Amino acid sequence: MFSIKKISEISKTDNSTGFGTNRSWYGGRLVQKNGMPNVEKRGSNFLERYSWYHTFLLLPRWKFFFVLFVTYILINLLFAILYLIIGTHHLQGIIGTSLIDRFTECFFFSTQTFTTVGYGRISPVGFVASSLATFESFLGLLNFAIATGLFYGRFSRPQAFLKFSDNAIIAPYQEGIAFMLRMVPYKNNYLSNAEVKLMLAMSVEEDGKKMNKFFP
Repeated sequence: MFSIKKISEISKTDNSTGFGTNRSWYGGRLVQKNGMPNVEKRGSNFLERYSWYHTFLLLPRWKFFFVLFVTYILINLLFAILYLIIGTHHLQGIIGTSLIDRFTECFFFSTQTFTTVGYGRISPVGFVASSLATFESFLGLLNFAIATGLFYGRFSRPQAFLKFSDNAIIAPYQEGIAFMLRMVPYKNNYLSNAEVKLMLAMSVEEDGKKMNKFFP
């Protein structure tokens, strides 16, 4: 009964704002701390809901490198398994006798092919192995091109590098009362002729009902 009641309350929105009449009904703050809007997307499938390019641009640094590393390992594991399936006798230079040794050599041969390094000790023999190695090297070029584009996009994305004070105050200022906070650039960049626009969202009571009000 609780969930049904909450859903019915959420449906009572204020058409003038689109955010509802009480922020506690729909998840709190309108804008998250990273500047992104606090929006839940519905009605479309997972693949249509996100721009993967912008998702990778906005990923934290450790997640970005982790995704690249895991993708690299998984692709090479897949090709190592494929080389094992077609038979290691199609790879000239394999010296391992046990399954683990042959799989390890196939994996490192895959990494050399994927990165187009090619040390030369192991080489494909026959049409099937050569075709698979050719496709893997092509896939490696595409992946490194995509990774390079993402690296450039992340480094070239403009960032303000601003830090804000943890607390804001409302206090007397120039014969009036002002809402005040501190802001500073923390990298080796500077601000000149800065213009700041703030939107204050407050929950106020009017005619016995709590409403969201926005004040520039």
